[in-house]
Parts: sequence; structure tokens; C-alpha cells
Amino acid sequence: MHSIATTLPTAPSTVNKPRSYRRLRRFLGLLLLCISVPSLAAPVLVLDSSQNNTNLAGYTDVLMDPDARYRIDAIQQPELNTQFRPSGIADFQLSGATGRLWLRFTLRNTSNEIRQQLLQVQPSNAKYIEFYTQGEIVAPFPSGKLIRSETLFAIPIEAHSQSTFYLRIESPIARRITIELHSYASFLGQVSKREFINAAFYGILVLLLLFNLVSALLHKERLFIYQALNCGLIIICQILAWGYIGEAQGFMPPWQGATLITALLAICILELLYAQGFPVFPMNRTHRWPAIFRTAILVNILAIAISLISDGRSATVLVHTLIPANVLLLFIMSLHCYLVSYSRLIFYYLTTRTAVMLLYSVALLSYFLNLSDIPLINTAMIALASGAAISQTCLLFTRHQLRQRKQAQDDQHIAVLGEVNRAKTDILARITHDIRTPLSAMIGVTELLSDTRLTASQEDYISTLQRSSHELLQLLDEASQAVRFSESDVELSNQLINLPEIIDESLAGFRNIAAEQAIELICDIDSEVREQLIGDPSRIRQLLSHVMNSAFEHFESGYILLKVYPSETKAGLTYFDLSHRGKAFSTQEKQALSRSISNDSSITNARFAIAAQLISLMRGQVNVRTSPNGAHTLSFSLLLGVPKISEQSSTAGTELLQGKRLLVVDGNQTFCKVLSKQCSTWGMQVLTANSDNAAVAIVRNQLLLNAPIEILLIDQALAGGGLKLAQRICDDSQAENQQPISLMLAHANINFDRDELQNAGIRRVLSKPLSSVALRSALLAECHFDASINHRSPDQYSTDALNLSSLKCLIAEDNPTNAQVLTRMLSSLGIDVHHVGNGQQALNSFIRGRFDFVIMDIEMPIMDGAEATRQIRLFEGEEGRERTPIFGLTANSLDEQRDSYLRAGMDLHLVKPIRLWELAEAIKRWTGYQHTKTTVSTPQAPAPAPQ
Repeated sequence: MHSIATTLPTAPSTVNKPRSYRRLRRFLGLLLLCISVPSLAAPVLVLDSSQNNTNLAGYTDVLMDPDARYRIDAIQQPELNTQFRPSGIADFQLSGATGRLWLRFTLRNTSNEIRQQLLQVQPSNAKYIEFYTQGEIVAPFPSGKLIRSETLFAIPIEAHSQSTFYLRIESPIARRITIELHSYASFLGQVSKREFINAAFYGILVLLLLFNLVSALLHKERLFIYQALNCGLIIICQILAWGYIGEAQGFMPPWQGATLITALLAICILELLYAQGFPVFPMNRTHRWPAIFRTAILVNILAIAISLISDGRSATVLVHTLIPANVLLLFIMSLHCYLVSYSRLIFYYLTTRTAVMLLYSVALLSYFLNLSDIPLINTAMIALASGAAISQTCLLFTRHQLRQRKQAQDDQHIAVLGEVNRAKTDILARITHDIRTPLSAMIGVTELLSDTRLTASQEDYISTLQRSSHELLQLLDEASQAVRFSESDVELSNQLINLPEIIDESLAGFRNIAAEQAIELICDIDSEVREQLIGDPSRIRQLLSHVMNSAFEHFESGYILLKVYPSETKAGLTYFDLSHRGKAFSTQEKQALSRSISNDSSITNARFAIAAQLISLMRGQVNVRTSPNGAHTLSFSLLLGVPKISEQSSTAGTELLQGKRLLVVDGNQTFCKVLSKQCSTWGMQVLTANSDNAAVAIVRNQLLLNAPIEILLIDQALAGGGLKLAQRICDDSQAENQQPISLMLAHANINFDRDELQNAGIRRVLSKPLSSVALRSALLAECHFDASINHRSPDQYSTDALNLSSLKCLIAEDNPTNAQVLTRMLSSLGIDVHHVGNGQQALNSFIRGRFDFVIMDIEMPIMDGAEATRQIRLFEGEEGRERTPIFGLTANSLDEQRDSYLRAGMDLHLVKPIRLWELAEAIKRWTGYQHTKTTVSTPQAPAPAPQ
């Protein structure tokens, strides 16, 4: 019987101890074996008929070769082959430090047929890619057979076989690698689908580009050009990203070269320019937002420059920094603008910016988290860019449509306002006409009364009445001009004009007011000023009228000088300097020269505003200045057209004046200088004297030098008396038998006795202001006659004018009061008057009788004055009669109407109310008739016109 010995649990056993350790080691070994078996190799990919596209990342083993030491022979040896390990996600994100990477995968074909597969490696622009099977290198699929650049390898797998493949990839820069296995059918389907999508995007972008180009040409909108360039750059980026030109680079870094980087940053710049021009910032703070835009654009331009000279890593950082920054900036600006303006267009822009920002962020995250591959990212990016381009084009087109609609509404509104303004102008013309008609009778009666014998009190009453009437007349003129120029449709006519004649005619209208105020009005037209120019005569007359009125208002002493001279560098550019001594131009008047009439309600300032607008219409400039000698000058320029016809020299036809010795006697030195310069251009030898004694001395000295004075021009207002000086020189000359041709200068309101003028040897009386045309005509006329003829009668325009004893005048006036006043005015001038009440009666009377001149009112019943004038001119042509002067009489002071009356056949346009002196002056000019008095008289001038 066996016995069992009892042992303590703590007693050591030499047999148990080794056996326990062996069991523990076996357990740990089995555990390590279980853990290490999956890490030895990736699973084999079994091919079946249902497999079309497979990402090989989960079936690939990887071996790092940072020093690029291994070749395919060494890789296949057991020593290195056992060092492969299953790949992870980080293994496919290459960097410059990774160097060469070896990949291994195994494919098994369990079917009974050969399986043809395509291996695709992306990106295709990796520096070094080699594919091996059974130790032999496999050539890539020929890229010439592909639409765009791809890295493909053909892999045939025999039936019931298994093959192991090796792929070597090397990249000096950081990039993400994708390895996919495709069947031929699936790859072709995938490529076809991708190309169709790309073609659709290309078509959309090309259509957008063409649409924006056409819109830019049609609408002259700069933003359409920006958008067209944006579409073009997106197309370029798509071509480069997909590899249609060069290697496929993708929309995600890294990129080869700076072309794609430059295009992406250029798109950012165009986005900023588009947003700035749209604009997407509040218009109430335009001083801050444009500066932010300019800074952002400058930063993007600097980024392009840096990317051209730096490495790819720096350029990548710039692009990934600036693109989100630009998107965020546009989002913030549009959000702020919408919160301020609540504009629907800004809301749509903000919505698209928000969508772009969110989708761009999602695409970046999905790429960097390896949730999407490169083709999907490329498609997403091009879809995002195309969608943004479509939305921006739609926004731009919508904005243009809204602006066109608003412009159409504004045009309609302006047209309505234009009709209202034209109606207002017509009403004003009618009102001024109706006011001028009784005002004409009032002024005419006061002038008739002033010629009668009155007491001192009565003369004061008449003077006050005349002054008030002139003030009312001036207010009417200013009001009508201001209303006309409050309209915006003022247009200029272009026709051939004689500028010196227009200036002379304009100054002639101020002859009487200069005479009334005893103002010396001097006109200095440079001989180089072209006579034939192209411009609007009505506007030039109107402009000269306004500036001359302002000069008379500011005048206090001395004289008024108008100087006209051409530009030395630009043909047709003519300068006008109007100087006076007196009140300076006020600040309000200077401001009125630079802004429209609607900004100031002052009548005086309105005159300056109208003048400034006329100057601007004729492409000129205006300014005022004050010289040290106290003269205030209003300077302006007019750019007039130059006709193609050659202009005749200003000295043509002045051969009779060549070498003639002329003595100008006038107390005004400026006038003497101006006259001397004018006559010198005609070849005359001009001497000047400022006093009677100096004039007598010059005449006597010239006799001693055997070079006697041939023509004498004496101012009537000379100290000591111009007529007395003429008498004195005449007496001396008769003794020497060397009597010169004597002409007298006088204001229009001065009347002379015929006999005393004849005794003093005065042949003509020339009215001030004296124009160069009138002076030249008078000098030439007198030089045609023998200087020894003493019985010639002096006259302003005709040598035989004073031989007429009386004239017969036909008056057509429907207003009985005006007709009565006009009849008495003419009767006081010794003229016989026949009065009719309308144009038809005037035509009948003219056909039955003969008249020396006709005064025709414009607005009359049955037949107006313009039509009656046309019929009279037609009758004269048919009957062969001489042309009878016809004076149009109207209360319409508009220059456009004046031209229409002259075109109807009238010779002169007289505006109501007409004064007796103006009427007498017109009759003298057109008929040569001058009413004479029995005594030499210098009547008291009426009260000056209001300042």
C-alpha cells in the first residue's frame, strides 16, 4: 500500500519551478505570434467580376527608403522583403524628408479568365514613379493616347494565379499619393463621366466669358470686363489642374511652377475689383472701404511677385492664407453693407459669398482629412468657381437691368420736366412780352416828355420814371435768361461766323448806355484773330451781353476795355479779357462762375452762372483777377471751330490806307494805343495826342517836316472841346492849303449843328464805341474822295445821308398805345408815318406805295410780322425793287427768336421797349438819315441805368 507524504505549500520544489516558467514563455510566445501575424503583410486583394474601382491603400505594404539605396533586386530578397509593413494613412502623405517610398501589393485572380486591370497613380506629376512585376519594370500607359495627363500601368492577371507588384515613388516636395485599381470598363466610364462634367463646365464658363464681353461692349460697363477675365482665368486654372496642358497639378498643393498660383491670385484680385466696383461696401463711408480694397489688392499683387521668386512651399502658404482671407474680407464687407443698406442685391451677394466660404472650407477639410480624393476635390473646386462666376454675372446683369430701368424712369421724368420747363419758358416769354408792350409805351412817352419844356421838379419825376422803367426792364431780361438756363437741354449750333462783327454788334447794343453814363467803352481785337470761325452766334452774343452788363454794374471810373486775342498754340481758341475799374467781384459772384444757376437765387449771381455755363458749353474756361493798378478783369476763353477754307488777310482791301499819316486825339491813352495798333496793321503811320495843344503842335511839326497829317480823328469829349480843336486845325490848314480829312468821335446821344461841323471841316461823326470794322470802312470811304471837297456833309455811315429832307415809314403795330408812341417818336425825328394794324395790311400798303423803311411788329393778328416780311421780300424780288430796310419790333428778347426773324428777311431786331436814341441810331445806320436841329446842343442824358 502506497503512502503519501504530507508537504508544506511553501516548500520549494525543484521539479515545479522550471515547468512553470516554460508554460509562461509558451503563452507569451503564442500571444506575440498572434499579434505579429497581421503586421507581417497586408491582405491579398482577390479580384472578382464585381470589382471595378478599388483603392489599394488597405492592400499595400510599405518600405521607407530615405537614402534611395535599394533597387528592385535587393527589395525582393528576404532580408528586405520581410521589412515591409502594412501601410497607414500617413504613409501616403509624402514630404521632402521621406525620400523614396516602396509599395507592395498582391493581386489574386480566382476566375477562369485573364483579368485586365489598370493601376492609376495620382498625382501624375510626381518626380519619379516606377512599377515592377516579377522583377521587371513595367512601362506606363502612353500619355499620347490620353486626353489629359495620367499615370497608368496595365496589369494582366492570369487565371487562377497570384502576382505581387512593387511600386517605387519619389517626390522632393510634400504631396499626397493615391493608388487605385480599375477595370478597363470602369476606368473608361469614370474618365468619360469626368470629361463630360469638365466639358459642361468649360461650356458654361465660355458662355459666361462671351456674355460678359458682349455686355461690356454694349453697356460700356467695366465690371463685365472683370467678370470676363475671371471666367478666362477659371478656364486656365481648370486646364492646368486637370493636366490638359502639361502635368496635372490639381487645385490642391503642391504645384509645379508659379503659373497656377499666379492664376489663382489673379482671380482673387478680380474678385476684389468686382466687389469694389459693384460696390459691396456702404456708400456713406467711401473714404475707408476703398482704402481697404486697395490694400487687399496690393497684398495679392505682392503675393504674386513673391510666388514667382520663392520656392513652392512659401507660395503654397501664401495661397492658402490669402484665398480664405479674401473670402472672409468679402463676406464681412457684404454683411456690413447689407446691415446698413438692406439691399436685395447685396443680400444675394452675401448669400453667394457665404456659400462659397462654407463649401470651400468643407472641401479643404475633406481633403486634408483624407475623406476625398484629388479628382473629387478638383471637380468640387471647379464647380464652386463656376457657381460663383454664374452668380456674380447674374448679379451684375440684374444690377444693370435695374439701373437701366431707373435710367428709363429718370429719362421719362426728365422728359416730363423738360416739357414743364419748356411750357414755363413759353409762359414766361408770353408774360415778358405782355409786360414789355405797355412798358415800351411808358418809356417812349417819358422820352418824348423829356424833349419838352419842363420844370425842374417835372424833370426829376421823368428821370425817376425812366430809371424805374429801366430797372423793370433789366429784371425781365434777367428772369427770362435764368429760366432758360435752368433747363439742361441747352444745345449749340455750329455755323460759319465772323467773330469781329459779332463782337462789334454786341458792343453796339451798349452804345447808348455808355453814352448815358459817359463811359469810355474800348474794344481791342487783335489783328491775328481769325474773322471766319465756326460757332453759335446767338450764344456768343448772349455771353458778351452778360459779361458786359456785369462790367457796367461794377464800373465806377475810368473806362471799360474788352481785349480779344487768339491762342498761340491751339487754332480756334480765343481769349477775352474784360477789364474795368470799380467794384471788385464778390465771393458769391466768383462762386457763381463755377456752379449752376439752380444753386443761387440771386439775379446778379445768376448772370455769372449763366455766363459760366455758356463758356463751358463752348469748351472754354473762366476766371477773375485783380491787377496791382486796381483793374478788375474777367477772363474767359472760347474754343471755336476753324473752317477748312483759307481766310483772307485782315489787311486785304486796305491799299488806300498804306502810308497814310493819321493823328488820333483823345484824352484816354489806352484808347489811343488800341487805335494805333489797329491802324498800324493797315499800313498807316499813326501819331497820338492826349490834349488839344499837343495835337496842334504835332500838326504844325508835321507841316514843317513836309509830312503833313492826312487824316485827323478827334474825340468830341476832349478837354477844351473837340469841335473847337477841329476848327482851330481847320483854320491853320486852310492857311497852309493842307487841310486833313477830319473825323469826329462822339457818343450816340450827342447832336451837332450841320453848319458848325462843316465849318470845322468834319466829314464824319463816328459813334462810340468805335469798332475796327466801322473805322476801316469810314477811312476807306473818305480816302476815295478828294480831300479838298469842303461841302460834304458829315454822317456816321453814308456820305450823302444828310441830303435827305425826310423819310416815309410804314409801321405795322396792333397795339394802339405803342403805335401812337412810335408814331410820335418818328414824327419828332421828322419822319412821315403810315400806320397799319396787322401784317396783311402792311403787305397791302407796301405793294401800293413806296416807303423808305418798315417797322414791323412780330406778333400781330391775321398775319404776323415774320410772314409779312417774307411776302414783302418775295414781292421785291418779283418786281425788281431795291431792298427796303425792315426793322422787327418785338417784346421777345431771346436770341434764338432773333435769328429766326433775321432769317425771315428782317434787317434788324429791335426789342421793346425801344428808346428814341436807339430808333434814331437804327434809322441812321440803315438809311443814312439824321434829323438835324437848329442849334448845336448836347442834351442832358437821362438817368443812368441801374447798377
